[in-house]
Amino acid sequence: MTGLKLLSKNSKGAFKNIFLDYYKPLYHLGNYYLNDEEEAKEIVQEAFIKLWELRHELNPDSNLQNFLFTLVKNNCLNILKRRQILLKHHGRIREKEIYYQYESLSRINDDYLELTELKDKIETAIKNLPEHCRVVFELSRFEEMKNREIAEKLGITQKAVEARMTKALKILRNELKDYLPFAMVVMSIFD
Repeated sequence: MTGLKLLSKNSKGAFKNIFLDYYKPLYHLGNYYLNDEEEAKEIVQEAFIKLWELRHELNPDSNLQNFLFTLVKNNCLNILKRRQILLKHHGRIREKEIYYQYESLSRINDDYLELTELKDKIETAIKNLPEHCRVVFELSRFEEMKNREIAEKLGITQKAVEARMTKALKILRNELKDYLPFAMVVMSIFD
């Protein structure tokens, strides 16, 4: 039985599992666009409250992941729009930044939010890196090693580590340019 089916039967355990599975990626998405941890937490909480409130109305076969990400996306858009209005009245410089964030997020099709597909694209892009770049990238990002530690482990200079990392990031940015905002979110939560 799917999480939505269990949820429609008022299963608090199903709700807890859904919360544990989706809180972190939803939070990262909200925080990426809003650049405000508290607002990101609030919009994720609102998404889960809305899920609970609509649990009996949702189609049990619908895509829960898309539903939750769409709620967070729309909440981000609303907040960015409010910020934009406030900034227009106050004439602040950040207006353009918020406008671009809003435009970037609003262009994303809700079906685009398939994280498993995106994760596969990221994994493929990483696997396709030149081996010397891939090794440095993986040690840095997944093993959380510092450049000095990587240099010692691989028997190369720190400058070589920096150069390889720069090249890896440049290749990944180019390969994932169409997915960049969500790629950054997914890469931040890679386990």
